[in-house]
Amino acid sequence: MLFEVVIILLIFTMALFIHEMGHAIAVLLRNKKAKAEVYLGSLSKEKKLKLSLGRITCYLTIAFSGRCWVSNPEELPPSTNKQRLIFFAGGPIASLLGFVALYFFSQLISGVLGIIINKIAFISLLIFLTTVIPFTYPSFLRNIGGLQNDGLKILNILKEIRKQQKIV
Repeated sequence: MLFEVVIILLIFTMALFIHEMGHAIAVLLRNKKAKAEVYLGSLSKEKKLKLSLGRITCYLTIAFSGRCWVSNPEELPPSTNKQRLIFFAGGPIASLLGFVALYFFSQLISGVLGIIINKIAFISLLIFLTTVIPFTYPSFLRNIGGLQNDGLKILNILKEIRKQQKIV
């Protein structure tokens, strides 16, 4: 029973990591000097596995929430609406691509490993859906309660772009 719980937590964490890496890659696409930090769970660096992947630094633990941001904004020009749009879309796009790739990959692998990969794929699809449909996270969610999800941030940026186009 404990083994199954640990596997479920790891599956969810892997799918969440895929999502946050989508945001981190969007940061890197912004500028050659841009650096990203990914946090799974709380925004603390303590008691977490630190993983450096080029200009991306990850602070990992088993988690149900994650965050990503530019770690050196003072070295970069202010982000444009297009860059912000790409950043917020990066996570859901990575989740959707993760679902497709992992689902098809899971069909090629038999046994427990294939099942685990299949579950990561479907959790990635769930994360895609819960981040692309616009809403504010409920307050009871410890690390993200009250924050807008990616879909709502994308919608607000699109509204801002439309508003600016009408002014011009």
